[in-house]
Amino acid sequence: MFRDFQTEFGKKADCNIRAVYEKGDSAWIKMKEEILAYEKTWYVMYNVHFDRLTHECNLFESIGILCCHCLVVFSSYKVNKVPSCYVLPHWSKNIKRKHTYIKSSHDVRHSDESHNLFRGLCAHFYNVTQEFVNGNDEADMLHAALNNARAKLVDYRAKLWNKTVTDAHTSIATDTSSVAGTEDIQGPSKVTIKGRPKGKRLRYELKKSIKKSMQRKRKSSGQDNRVESCGNIDLDAPAQ
Repeated sequence: MFRDFQTEFGKKADCNIRAVYEKGDSAWIKMKEEILAYEKTWYVMYNVHFDRLTHECNLFESIGILCCHCLVVFSSYKVNKVPSCYVLPHWSKNIKRKHTYIKSSHDVRHSDESHNLFRGLCAHFYNVTQEFVNGNDEADMLHAALNNARAKLVDYRAKLWNKTVTDAHTSIATDTSSVAGTEDIQGPSKVTIKGRPKGKRLRYELKKSIKKSMQRKRKSSGQDNRVESCGNIDLDAPAQ
């Protein structure tokens, strides 16, 4: 951004004021800018009382730096200090980055209630530290109190865990006894097979006709075999 401003500052030499129209505290400046082989006309409106500029290129509104035309107007009106409205906070080297003050959580599973409890405890600890801790003695007292509170929390967590395990074993034993005492054990319900009905399947009629023709052929071939066997028996029989 500083290099962009240096570029605009160097382009001041290519700008020349051609006409000035003043009315009250406002002034309209007509300016010519030499760009390579041609000139371009710009108009700048300047409020002398409030040190405000309005320019049609809108460079300050887009990237936050003053254009060369505005710098020429300030120079012609002997404005040696840039107005505060054109000095943006992110230009300063001593700025406090505001994104560090944003409260966020990477664990989306935490509820708002637990998050508020955590923030309240942090604020309480910070207030106690700011108000009472001014030396090593106060710091040692606070450390001792924190260690005592931590030991109590560890005992409470252990008791809670034991109670949870006991309740789980009790519920498992109850479920087992209830299952063992059950006499009416039924099988799974009948589930119909999903799919297209056989009578509506593709090429069902063709397969059905082929199957019938095959059955007729088998039946006719069976009858022919029986007739032939009977004829053979009559021919081979001895004459009486």
